[in-house]
Amino acid sequence: MTTRVRTMLAVVVAGGTCIVGAAARGEAITAGMSGRSSAAQYAAIADDICVGVPAKEREMGLLAFRENIVSVAPLNEIRFAGKAKYSQTEGVAIKLRATPGLSVPWLERVNGCHVALVGAGRLAGNTGSTDPFVISGTTVGASEVYAGFMLSVRGPNYDAAREILQRSYALTSPPTGVKTASLEAR
Repeated sequence: MTTRVRTMLAVVVAGGTCIVGAAARGEAITAGMSGRSSAAQYAAIADDICVGVPAKEREMGLLAFRENIVSVAPLNEIRFAGKAKYSQTEGVAIKLRATPGLSVPWLERVNGCHVALVGAGRLAGNTGSTDPFVISGTTVGASEVYAGFMLSVRGPNYDAAREILQRSYALTSPPTGVKTASLEAR
């Protein structure tokens, strides 16, 4: 191959990787000047990225790994206003326990698939009111940490960040309800 052909192939592959990577992180791929993705664009992304993703993970997204959540903490960033320094909540940091078959690319792919299916309107019985990953404008980044993974979920503004934080805390709270039986030793 000539150098020119190799360069053109590298540009095409890098461009395609950026588009798939953006979809996997839950970022919207903008259409024209509107800045929002349409249902048809989400459907096209879902058709591509959801191949091979099991039904449970398609439907629940990263909530399919809820039992692996170790901790949830606010994701604060230090900001400066002149000489004054302050902390602002940008979203949430969710720590997951490592289990066989989980990897950073897989977590990003599952999230991208789920977000695309929600955006395309293909999940009718979706519990979007409790899912912190499907709030409009949310970006999710995954990274490897000792003995697990860290999901950084960021909102586009302060209100979205607070909503993400509230929904994420609900993921770790114990189930509510009246106990119907007890297995206490007598």
